[in-house]
Amino acid sequence: MIKPVFNIRCAAAAMLLAALPLVASAQKSAQDSLLRAGDLVGGRPHASVPRPAASGRLVATGDPTLARLLHESIDVNKVPASQLVDLYSRFMEVTREQRRQWTAKDWDEASDALTRLNARYETVRLELPLDDRLTVRSCQGEFRTLQGARRIKDRVNE
Repeated sequence: MIKPVFNIRCAAAAMLLAALPLVASAQKSAQDSLLRAGDLVGGRPHASVPRPAASGRLVATGDPTLARLLHESIDVNKVPASQLVDLYSRFMEVTREQRRQWTAKDWDEASDALTRLNARYETVRLELPLDDRLTVRSCQGEFRTLQGARRIKDRVNE
């Protein structure tokens, strides 16, 4: 009685192991297509789409908002892929530290700066390893979450 159950379990395990490369390939292509689309997984559609106020173009010289927030002149057009994750991380550090003092105008400026960073990310994202792309996506999602929380708090206080 024990042997047939054992054989069934071994057969099931062998089938799962045989299917593993296929599943991994499907998951990778699904992740790449999601990242290629530029949407945040599970995010609101408008969160990753540039807003009309952002003018949709990149700044030719240093980005004034990023310069003010990070205390250094940054030309978003020239940021190499290897430094993009660090830039997102520092941007989020400043956002976390200063978000309680920000006005609606500050949030809009930071959102516009993030939109410009996201545009640069889209041009170089294929140069980044998957872990770095996930880190960038989590920073994007965290910013939009903090921004949404602030909007809700402002509405509740009105």
